[in-house]
Amino acid sequence: MTSEGRNNGRENDRRNESRMPYPTAMRYRSGTAAGLGTVVDISSQGMFFESPTRLNTGDRLRIDFQFRNSHAAMEICGEITRTTPSGAGVRFLW
Repeated sequence: MTSEGRNNGRENDRRNESRMPYPTAMRYRSGTAAGLGTVVDISSQGMFFESPTRLNTGDRLRIDFQFRNSHAAMEICGEITRTTPSGAGVRFLW
């Protein structure tokens, strides 16, 4: 398999775990921002979410979302590792 096939053309992709699509609503808050977003994909190590609010690399967030088959919301902490015009990549802080 070519390197492009392994990382879907993301040459600078540094993930250790594969992410799976998981579109679901979420909330987040940091010391300077709070808002709503949509989880795009998720793994045991992190996630990417879309948000209309511009966030900064290095920001730490508290993220709340609900797994589809769960009745309780999950809260997890993360650090923004990259940003795009449409959202942010987050590494979970366990």
